[in-house]
Amino acid sequence: MIDNNENDLPQNLPVEFKKKEISQEKQQANWQAIENGIRQQNIPTPVRWLKPLLVAASILLLLSAGVWYLSTADSRTINFYKTQFSQIKHITLPDGSKVTLNANSELTLSADWSKTGDRQVWLNGEAYFEVEKKPATHQKFVVHTKDIDVEVLGTKFNVNTRHAKAIVSLEEGKIKLSLHGKTNAILQKYAGRKVIEMKPGEVVKLDTVTGIQLAAETNIDFRSGWVRNEFHFDNTSLKDIGIMIKDVYGYSLDVTDGKLLKRSMTGDVRAANLQELLNVLEIAFKFKMVIENKSIKITQP
Repeated sequence: MIDNNENDLPQNLPVEFKKKEISQEKQQANWQAIENGIRQQNIPTPVRWLKPLLVAASILLLLSAGVWYLSTADSRTINFYKTQFSQIKHITLPDGSKVTLNANSELTLSADWSKTGDRQVWLNGEAYFEVEKKPATHQKFVVHTKDIDVEVLGTKFNVNTRHAKAIVSLEEGKIKLSLHGKTNAILQKYAGRKVIEMKPGEVVKLDTVTGIQLAAETNIDFRSGWVRNEFHFDNTSLKDIGIMIKDVYGYSLDVTDGKLLKRSMTGDVRAANLQELLNVLEIAFKFKMVIENKSIKITQP
């Protein structure tokens, strides 16, 4: 009830660093992947002169400038997964763990990560994890983000790292959260300790401005509803809905009257694509919503 108050990218993008001859096309593709990662972090690195040395270079040496999502990787090969706007990708990891990667998100891991040591992945965006337990080897599963690390033993949970925030919701199992960098001080102030242990049904929200919130939610699976093409709105403003649409589909709201953005709605919506979602929003808000280029023009009838 509503209350009114693909085009896939490659499944694997391996970046190989091996001491043997490879094609110029492969070298260029490898270099572009690394250069893009460095550029995203705005790290001033004299990268151009390194191109001739790409084949023989070690990944730890190339990324020693501190690209966050590869800072602890110890493999010569990485697997990189990326989704476009409006795209959801289902990934099965080497140990059988499953990851559903939301639109406009990235997941990185070393190719042999599950053979020895902890199983580590690096996330930028949003993903839902179903982690396989490793009772024999006691290997941990760790999700790294820019501000928070999620340490897992075997569980189902959702991680959202958009807009300088981190929201972790735990459906099943047990996880520990640790913060790093500037956010570590926020955790120390909030809890007086270095880690937060979460129980099923709990949600941790980290905001570098407002701090940390830890709360229990009755319907925790709403947080991962996007996996099932479901959207849960609880007195959610049109402004916040617009932010979600921008994150997932890449379209911005275009309103003639800014006051319209304060209107809110409550309800559960199932929509397989943007147009289906807009059809529901039109009924709920009594607006006319038309897609024009990369924006959604909103007018009152």
